[in-house]
This record gives sequence, C-alpha cells and structure tokens, in this order.
Amino acid sequence: MGDVVKNEEMDRLIPIVNKLQDAFAIMGGTAPIDLPQIAVLGGQSSGKSSVLENIVGKSFLPRGSGIVTRRPLILQLFHEPSGEWGEFLHKPGEKFYDFDAICEEIEADTARICGKNKGLSTKPINLRVYSPDVLNLTLIDLPGATKVAVGDQPSDIGKQIESMIKFYVSKPNCLILAVTAANTDLANSDAIAIAKEVDPKGERTLGVMTKLDLMDRGTDARGIFTGESTDVPLLKLGYVGVVNRSQADINEKKTIQGARDAENAFFESHPGYGDIADRLGTAYLVKKCSNMLLRHIQKVLPELTADLNKLTANKRKELADIGEEDPKRTRMDITEVILSFSDQFKHSIEGKLGENQDLVSELTGGARIEGIFNDVYAPAISEIDILEQLGADEVQTLIRNVSGIGGSLFIPNAAFIALVESNIGRLLDPSLQCVQLVYSELLNIVSDLSSKIPAIDKYPALKSSIIEATNTILREQYIPTAEHVKTVVAMEEARVNMHHPDFIGHRENFGKFTQEVEEQCAVGPPPPPPRTGNKAVILEGWVAKKGGGSIVLWQKRYLMLKKDGILSYYKMEGDAEPLGDIVVGGCIVERADALIGKRYAFQLYHRTNDIGKTFFFTCDSEQEANDWVSILKEECAKPPMEPETEEDLLASAAKTHVPNGGSDEEQEVPDTRKRGLTERIHESIHQELGMREKIECEILFRLLISYFEIVKKNVSDMIPKAISYLLIDKLKVKLTSYLINELDSEAKIKQLSAVAPEVAEKRVKLKKTLVLLDDSMQILTDLSHTSF
Repeated sequence: MGDVVKNEEMDRLIPIVNKLQDAFAIMGGTAPIDLPQIAVLGGQSSGKSSVLENIVGKSFLPRGSGIVTRRPLILQLFHEPSGEWGEFLHKPGEKFYDFDAICEEIEADTARICGKNKGLSTKPINLRVYSPDVLNLTLIDLPGATKVAVGDQPSDIGKQIESMIKFYVSKPNCLILAVTAANTDLANSDAIAIAKEVDPKGERTLGVMTKLDLMDRGTDARGIFTGESTDVPLLKLGYVGVVNRSQADINEKKTIQGARDAENAFFESHPGYGDIADRLGTAYLVKKCSNMLLRHIQKVLPELTADLNKLTANKRKELADIGEEDPKRTRMDITEVILSFSDQFKHSIEGKLGENQDLVSELTGGARIEGIFNDVYAPAISEIDILEQLGADEVQTLIRNVSGIGGSLFIPNAAFIALVESNIGRLLDPSLQCVQLVYSELLNIVSDLSSKIPAIDKYPALKSSIIEATNTILREQYIPTAEHVKTVVAMEEARVNMHHPDFIGHRENFGKFTQEVEEQCAVGPPPPPPRTGNKAVILEGWVAKKGGGSIVLWQKRYLMLKKDGILSYYKMEGDAEPLGDIVVGGCIVERADALIGKRYAFQLYHRTNDIGKTFFFTCDSEQEANDWVSILKEECAKPPMEPETEEDLLASAAKTHVPNGGSDEEQEVPDTRKRGLTERIHESIHQELGMREKIECEILFRLLISYFEIVKKNVSDMIPKAISYLLIDKLKVKLTSYLINELDSEAKIKQLSAVAPEVAEKRVKLKKTLVLLDDSMQILTDLSHTSF
C-alpha cells in the first residue's frame, strides 16, 4: 500500500510505547506521560471484539451477554516469525500458547480486581501477543458504551463506562478507533458521539464500519468510504469497512483465517466495493492503524523525548532517596536519620517548630511539658493547706506537750517545727507524680516525632531502636530524678529556716507582727461576710475529688452545683469561699469507674481536653454517682449564664431577711454555708480559750501559713528545674550519642538497615521502571539522528 510506512527505523517506535506502557503499569496509578496510543471504542453489539480478534487472528476475548469488558485491555502486538503466544504483565515469564487459556486469564484477572459482579475498574490488563501474522501495533480495548442497566448492573453503569472511556480518549495523544455497525444509523452511533465530543474536528478519529454483509439488499456504504457521502460525520482519517465472523460462524468454530478469506471474497465480489477492495477489510485496517500510530508517534517525538527525560530524572531521584543496599550508604543514611531526629526532638522541646507543624490546634512538645509544670503541678502544690486538719485544741495540746513540765512563757519553737515538718512531706507525692507525667509526655513526643519524619519510616528497626533508646535513657534518668525530688523535699524538712526574709516570724518582723495579733485577739473575730447573690443550690454533697491531670492525691471535697451553672468545690461544708469553680456549660460528664479503677466514679472535662482541665469524682454510692451525672448532663447542655448584675445582687441580698409574717415562699432559705476553715479556728480560739491561749494559737497559725507558703514556693520552683535538668536535658544530650554508639558493630548496622517491605518493593519497581525507561530513551536517542 502506498500509504503504509516502510521505514524499518520507524518500526522501532511502537516498541518504545509498549515499553513505556509496561513501565507505567509497574509504577501504578495514572500514567505520568500522555503516550501515543489507539483506543478502540464501540457500543454493545457493534462488533468491536470481533474486529480485535480479526486483527490478532485468534479468538481470545471473553464473550457473553451484557458488559463483558470491565477493564481496559492494553493489547500489544509484536511481529514474531518464530511462533505465536501471549504474555500478561501481571504474570511475568509465563507464556500462554493456548489462546483459550488467554481468554480464561482475562476473565480471572478481571474478577480478581473488579469482583464477580458487574463492577468496573480503570486498572488495565496488559497483554502481549507475539505472532508471525501481526504487525507491530498497540491497541486499547475499552468497555462497550451502554445507556441501560441490565440485570444486576449498577443503575449508573452508563455514566461509569462513559467516564472510563473519556479518561483515555480525551487525551490529545490518543487516536480513536470508533467502531459502528453498518446496519445502524451513524447519527446514533455511541462511539461516533463520544469521539466527536472529545475530538470535535475529527483529526484523530478513524471510523470502522462492521457488518457490511448485513445491510439491506441493494444498499451499501460505498459513499462513506470514498468520502462522497455528505450526510455522515466528517472524520479526517476517514472510514474503513470490515466484515467479521457472524454468531453462527463463531458457534461453528470458523477460524479467523477462514473469516478473513470470506471477508476478502465479499469485498472483491461486491458490485459496490470491488474497485475499492484494497482499501477495505481487516488487513488494510491493521496497516492503516500501524501507519497512523507511527506517524503520530513521529509527530510528538520531541515532546515525548522531553517528557521521558524529565520522568527518568524524577525516578532516579526517587531511587536515590531510597538508596541502594550499600552498607556504607546505609550507615550514612541511618546516621543522618539519627541526627535529624535528635535535632527535631530538641526543636520540639525548645519550641523551634517546623514549617509543617500545626501551631494552633493543640499544644505540642515543650509547651505541653510547660503546661504540666504551670497548669497542673503548681496548682496542685498551691492547694495543699497546712491548716486543713488542724484545730485550736490540737494546737494547744501540741504546745503543752512540747513545753514539758512547768509549761513555757512563749510559744516553743518545737511546736512550730513539728507542725511544719509533718506537712512538708505532703508535697512529695504530687512532686513524684509530676516526674511521672513529664516522663510519659517525653515518650509521647518521641512517638509523635517518629511518625512524622518520613526518613524514619524507611527503617522500621531503626524507628524501634530510637523509641527503645528513649525508653532506656528515660528509665535510667527516672530514678535519679525521683531521688533528687525526694532530696529537695527532704532538704526543706531538714532545716526550717526561721531567718528567711519573707517569713513573718523573722526577728525584724516579729515584734510588729505579735502586736497586731494581740490587738486583733482583744477585739475579737471579724463578722462573717454578707451573703450575696441568688445562687440557689441544685445539688450538693461530699465527694472525693482528683483533678489537674491526675497530679494531686484524692481529696475529700464538698461539691455544690448552683443554678448559675457553676460547680464549686470546698474544703469544708459551709466554707465562705470555694477552692475552685467549674463552669459546666459545654462540658462533658460521664461515668468513669472503668477508666480510673474506682467504684461510683464520674469525670467532668471541657471539650478541648486541655492539660489540667479534667476532674474526677467518686461518691459513696451508686445512687449518688448517678444523681450527679444525670443532673450535670442537664446543666452541661445549657450555655453558661450571664453574670448577675449589681441590681440582682442587691435585690437578692434584701430578701435574705423576711419578717415572720411573710409567706412560706418568702421565708429565708436556711444558710448551710458557714465561714471558712481558718475563720472557724479563729472563732474557736475566742470562744473556748483564754487570752493567752488565743494569742498563742493565732500567732502559731499565721507563722505556719507564712512559712509553708515559702516552702511551697521553693518546691514548686525547684522541682520543675530538677526535672528539666535531670530528665529532659539529659535525654537531649544522651539521645544522639546513645544511638550513634548503636552503630558500632556491623551486625547492628545490618539489623537497623533492614528496610520496610513496602520500601523494598518500591525499590524493585523503580529499578524495573528505570530499565524500561532507559531502553526507551536509548531508542529515542538513536532515532533522533535518523531521517524518516
């Protein structure tokens, strides 16, 4: 044929495309380069499958009712004089000499990916066919277009198939073989309609007319093939007519060669086609397609070469990033990972966050540890009250016991020191719990970092070693840190420094201080503070409370829920001021027996779940716990109430005393709230003791409060410093050297350098891909010096 390319160099172009298609299939995902290719599309019963089988010369495609082609089939034809067989890319090295077995494998692999129902997949099947009866050619068989779902097909099957077809044929480098039965109207052809939509000028579409032998007697399609007909869609590549095997021929096992002979005889003997028979039939279609694809590849060769160069460079970089299995390179990679991880850990602690880290959603790294120190530990120490379980009787008993026979003229130092020392020990448990919280937080930081540094994922054993090294260092440092914390508390117990400048018992302050006490004792206790506000109580009672991130011990507290949405907790029932308030609006409340391992427990926390914002409570019975949870859930669902105005407070204060004649509703609500612990102790001093005893107790109470505040300030300052130095800084210093020392032996290097299975698989794929890309580049380089 005059228009068939004879240049042997150009015959090397189609294998380039085949190699690239194989490379992209190995890579997976969407092809990174728009390859020159021919896509075959047609409607149901258009004869598309028969056209492909005629081209190959073998029956190898599944047949049946409905949608048979559910995945694209990339069909690569290779002219091979020595024999004929097929190979699948997903079964490398296996040759199929029986084309019925090829058909079965297409069905099996389709079912493996798409399932046995009517599901579709865009993942192609790559099939190579070697035969002496084919030309070098690559075709893509696409599912037949349909509009109506049949049987158990999805209702949107038509849209799914159309979307898959357009995914291929909409690419500029895709030539389209639009197959239409000649005994149907071309204007209604699904294949022509889709082709015209993506190729409106018809520059890359070749029409294929099938079933010419089934047209009505006396009619033919000669004008379509010669270009004389003006009422058909214009395609610049024209139309080619073929005659396929009929269903009866297929049932009778008529060979492809027999079908081709019958096709040639039909065209040569037909009065409308005899003089143009050399431009019709399957043999001409194959040559036309081969020539068409070669010319198109030649046209886009410069662009293809540039894209291939870029793709090859990218794949080489990917392989370089993964690295070869070279012990020296592996050692360098692991060292870099360790140094990078150590830097990231230090930056996380010091607040030098990376560009991709979330700075607004939650606290991270050092900020969380600082939160433990300031928002959890400091309030826990501050809440410890030296007078919590101390009354005037106990104080007087202690004074008399340490005075011995004959008593004393002044308050004995021994009484003050005994009370201070017995309470300093209460600071130890929260301090040790602070160590534990920071220890756990450091483990969390390391775990988070190990998941966020991509290079670590390459070496799972190294990732485990980093986490284990952190555990080891922290375990080694935990004991000395805890011991130092104990030492800090013991130091405060060992020497009660009554010369501290901030202590009110210091000699420079003592005279003025005792004079003030004597004057106040002579006057008597101050009046109780007036009750204000209209804060009716919804529920109240004793509970055990633990809050602030589990840093403090369980403490008995009096809980009171008011109608203004405030949950207050007191040291004693009747205290004037609460130790703290919780705004329950927007909180979450739920039972927590299993969570904390205690019966009749519930927890209350804000949705943000910030450090120190979770509170745990336990009750004395199941009923009490359920009552608290039930009522709190109602209050949590309400928005917080607005603060009461000054007028509201004054009005409610005016109603606190109602004349006896008032109604029951107007009677004053009994005041179950009394003055605070210190005020009650003061009152007992004035009511039960003589003047001397009053002054002694008052002085001792104030001295205790003053000195214990100094101790708490010292401890709450020194403990975070000790933890920072002995636990955090030591980990920062030791982490790098510890991990580097792990690389001393070749055995350890081998163990740590074991890459993840997915990384090893990716390395193999990249190597295979690069072999194919390099081969293609070599052919393109040779062809760049050739004149076509």
